Amino acid sequence: MKSKFLLVLLIACVSCCPKAKQTDAPSQVVVTSYPSSIGEAGVAVYLPEGYAASEEDYPVLYLLHGSGDDETGWMTKGRAKAILDSLIINELCRPMIVVMPNGYLEQTGRYYDPESRLWMESTFEENFSQLIAWTEMHYRTINDKQHRAIAGLSMGGFHTMHTAALLNQSFDYVGIFSALYVPHTKQPHSERTIEMSALALSDKPAYQQTEALLQQQFATPPQLYWIACGVEDFLYEDNVIYRQYLDEKQYPYEYHESAGGHSWQNWMDYLTIFAQRLF
Repeated sequence: MKSKFLLVLLIACVSCCPKAKQTDAPSQVVVTSYPSSIGEAGVAVYLPEGYAASEEDYPVLYLLHGSGDDETGWMTKGRAKAILDSLIINELCRPMIVVMPNGYLEQTGRYYDPESRLWMESTFEENFSQLIAWTEMHYRTINDKQHRAIAGLSMGGFHTMHTAALLNQSFDYVGIFSALYVPHTKQPHSERTIEMSALALSDKPAYQQTEALLQQQFATPPQLYWIACGVEDFLYEDNVIYRQYLDEKQYPYEYHESAGGHSWQNWMDYLTIFAQRLF
């Protein structure tokens, strides 16, 4: 409880924290789009304080939203800018670029019926290398595995796990928050199959190959593979099953368990903790 209180205090009291010397280039968030294989997709990019005034290259965190949100979700609901500003100003994490793509490969303002939106059928993961290429073309980034991280909540946690496996030599830091690991089916939620073996039955090659891709990923494991979930989360059992799988395979990871459920309060706490472990 003490740790959780301190994390909440850090997020809520940004203006009260002691600050390092201010620069002439405050942090900013750029909302734009990038080309995917199915058209322009929305993306929000956090640039840390000092970015515009320097010639420095920066590490990158790719931060993914959950179902029903878009590329602005982490900023408008998750207070990611305030969290990152506070951590960086107080030298609790390294200055970094944070790239927040639209998980449906849609542009901001477009909306389709959720049943028809692209989310857990591998298109996002298969397009992710295009996002990395676009980021490294448009921003001053350090372009190696050691300086790339990926994290996401719920649907974004699913995308994180599968993207990190598919691009298994691209990320040295992986953060999976309140995620599911096997794609949704049309079964009632309580009847879903959540065993990892179910991925082999997918009609999507990217998911069929997940176990082999994870084996490749953990042959040279990330510096940090961090899983977090609340004990009251409706996806808690999914996380138990996935951790059992990792244990059986002897794949190294760290697990953070919190109170509460599927909530922005938990995800803000998780980002606060995870960002301090990067780079």
